[in-house]
Amino acid sequence: MKSADWRKIFPEYAKRYVLIDDQKYYLKEVSAERIRERIKKEPSYTINYRCIGKNDSIIHMELSIVKIKDETLQDHVVMGYRDITDQISRVQKELADKISMETALEREKHANEVKASFLFSISHDIRTPMNAIMGFTALAKRHINEPDKLQEYLDKLNESNHHMLALIDDLLEMSKIDYGRIELKAESCNLKDQIAIVLDMFRVEAEEKALNIEEDIDLPEQEVYIDTLRFRRIMSNLISNAVKFTLYNGSIKVSARQKRVSESGYARFEFEVSDNGIGMSEDFMRRMFEAFEREENSTRTGYLGGTGLGLTITKKILDIMGGSIKVKSKKDAGATFTVDLPLKLVQHVEKDTSTTEQEEYKSTGQYRILLVEDIEVNRMLAETILTESGFLVEAVPDGCDAVEMIKIRPMRYYDLVLMDIQMPIMNGYEATRAIRALGREDTATLPIIALSANAREQDKQMSRESGMDSHVAKPFDIAHLISTINEYIAISQKNATIL
Repeated sequence: MKSADWRKIFPEYAKRYVLIDDQKYYLKEVSAERIRERIKKEPSYTINYRCIGKNDSIIHMELSIVKIKDETLQDHVVMGYRDITDQISRVQKELADKISMETALEREKHANEVKASFLFSISHDIRTPMNAIMGFTALAKRHINEPDKLQEYLDKLNESNHHMLALIDDLLEMSKIDYGRIELKAESCNLKDQIAIVLDMFRVEAEEKALNIEEDIDLPEQEVYIDTLRFRRIMSNLISNAVKFTLYNGSIKVSARQKRVSESGYARFEFEVSDNGIGMSEDFMRRMFEAFEREENSTRTGYLGGTGLGLTITKKILDIMGGSIKVKSKKDAGATFTVDLPLKLVQHVEKDTSTTEQEEYKSTGQYRILLVEDIEVNRMLAETILTESGFLVEAVPDGCDAVEMIKIRPMRYYDLVLMDIQMPIMNGYEATRAIRALGREDTATLPIIALSANAREQDKQMSRESGMDSHVAKPFDIAHLISTINEYIAISQKNATIL
């Protein structure tokens, strides 16, 4: 067997085959000094390193070094190489699977903790207005013949109802945002008008606490494109907090200004809401945008607390709109919230005359409505409201009943259909499609309005796709419902006159 100088072979081998990142380590471990040092302490050992294989693949190698003695009892070493790539791959896979499982378990644990916290928070928040609703309902029954007390209890009931609705709206908004289902609707509007609408919402509450609201609105008359509903949501959340957490005889300032305009037709706007209220602690400010976080201030302000979602929703909406929010506050020294928003300016605005035209044809007589609602108490409520508003009402409990009623009635017997969505036999979408498919001249144009607790944007879209003309969400505002009914009856009457 031909012998060779291993002191030359190893460096050549390392240069040609060993991965460059492992060459220094490999050469150190196979040096004479290192081998002598290790075999004095242990009879054998291994080192692992990587080589470059075919197609630049990585091969994991193991070098075993074993101490032996020859017939003269001199120490020698035997070296053996083997490919352990498959073994390493199995170990890496097992390790990756273990890490993945541990990560999944940790996520599940965290999700369960979040879920438990969520259920605890929401249970408390629901029970608060429910307690008032049940309590004042019981008191109203006891004092049914005492008008003053009855009115007081009904007012309290109304406040609790609005509190409950606000909670539900917040939860739905959070759900839409977290699942990526929020869609911004850009419409032209005057920002001054939008801020005025929001301020008007809180005037009475502010007056009850003798709060002074100062306005510094320095905005041009030029309109902008913005989702007006969500812009008002942002401003109302901030102004609502200022009113809630400012003590009696305190002051609030609402400012708005256009900062700069770009050549692309966009401008940056700054909105600021400041107060001299109770402020926030540094600890709370670090977590104030997290869901359900609230600082305990009820004993000082008389406010029992909201959902803890207002600032969370505000921050998330602003993120989607490309805006930002900054906060300055100190305990007992008030708070200042500053919102920065980029908005597109409206260059040309066409006047919408549709409302005027509808008002000219707005009906004032009695018209017949087919009410489709499976829940008896909801059917009774809607029927009472519609009857008291001057309409003739026929009510049925299911979509299949609605289709049959229209089939057996003469042409144009009904002026409008109010259609629930979730019903046991035939839902509102199916019933609407069936009515439209009857093939009669009147069923093709008969106004059908969804009246449903399905209030998401995709629910409204499904209503339109099924052939409905509009969608009113429950719990409904009576004035809005009647206005919508009048609007579509007026349009129908106008079209019938033309035909």
